[in-house]
Amino acid sequence: MADFSQLPRVRGERLEIRPGRYLSVARQAGGDTVVFFGHGGGGNKDQWRELWQALGARGYSLVAWDLLGHGASDRPGAARAYAWDELVADELEILRRFGGARNVIVAHSFGTGLALSALLARPAVSIDAALLLGSQLHRPLKRKGLLNLPVWILEWLRPRLARGFREAAWHPEADPALVDYEDRLAQGNSLHVFKALVAHAQWPNAGALARLEVPISVLAGNRDGLTPASGGEELARQLPRAQFQVLERCGHQLMLEKPEEVLAAFEALVAGLGTVEPASVI
Repeated sequence: MADFSQLPRVRGERLEIRPGRYLSVARQAGGDTVVFFGHGGGGNKDQWRELWQALGARGYSLVAWDLLGHGASDRPGAARAYAWDELVADELEILRRFGGARNVIVAHSFGTGLALSALLARPAVSIDAALLLGSQLHRPLKRKGLLNLPVWILEWLRPRLARGFREAAWHPEADPALVDYEDRLAQGNSLHVFKALVAHAQWPNAGALARLEVPISVLAGNRDGLTPASGGEELARQLPRAQFQVLERCGHQLMLEKPEEVLAAFEALVAGLGTVEPASVI
């Protein structure tokens, strides 16, 4: 059984991205193309470790960050700190500060919504392409339900919530050691932060997406119980220059379950810049 705790980690440094907002940002220097990695709600930048190693070895410059309240970033208590516009503003500043001659965004789940919102806000640097994993056209997170409960009750229900997430997020054939490792990391997540994320999540306006002329590839797992593949296909059809692909025997954690397939999709996207056909479905 693999010992995932011994794998190389995506380590960052604490940076003040905007006044009073300190995030853990990892950077690796390389060539003129910068790849920006945006993780999902409840995740962290280390979930990109497979792609980080592979793309770093190929000479790309790399930037990954922990969202506020996640990983090694600061965790302010005020719920407003996790408002959608604040998180998008953080991403826009990271793109501005670390952008290169050519820039590609790779994002997962909640992070795909932030990436699309950042693109709609017209970043200070040109974004040449985006790879979106486990994304949806419409807001996948619900404000109603268990997350309306007080945080102390949610903490009491954490084992139940963890089991439900595990069943929905991972393919049944996923490596049990990998799932256990990620589950242990998730125990450090703050339910206060996650509740604030859900309460403030806005998601990009579906009608506005037709303005995005950036080549975008949307990948979905065929057994994703959190952001079903049908929602990813719907998103790709709304985007003017998008491709959609389903990864078989894969759940929601695409970059961890199928890193080689995700890497292949990234390479195809970059190789085809300027030649992406509208709304093709693989």
